[in-house]
Amino acid sequence: MNERIKITQIPVSGKYQGYLWWSNKPEPEVFQNDKTIGLPTTSNPFIVEGNLYDKANQKSYSIRFVDGQHLVNCFDLDALDILVQNGEYDKIDKPYLPNQFPKNIKKLCFREYWIPVPDEFCGNMPVLKPTMTAFIGFNCKEDKL
Repeated sequence: MNERIKITQIPVSGKYQGYLWWSNKPEPEVFQNDKTIGLPTTSNPFIVEGNLYDKANQKSYSIRFVDGQHLVNCFDLDALDILVQNGEYDKIDKPYLPNQFPKNIKKLCFREYWIPVPDEFCGNMPVLKPTMTAFIGFNCKEDKL
């Protein structure tokens, strides 16, 4: 599902689609299943932001640098899909326009997961609340509602 891990627990040999935005670079380092990722071995430079998607293993990694440390979330998309099929979550795929990415990358694609929660303002009927967002690659198509 969703697990907080250390940055050293991300497999570097995976075939990733995604990006790492280093603190000393004006634009992100982009991966399109073409090269091994490099992770920080020292405190500088560091990864300001990163999103990696391993399609073969259905894993998504979110990296953020907050208060001097990397916060890394690993999403198991297969496990989340089972929860969606069981009706415990809803999901929607959402594309976003990238900034300072290569021209061939038209969209950054994320999967939003929503969970039904009783809402006191709706007579305690369940309403969907956003619970997590996982990166799922580049140039996807938007879900039609």
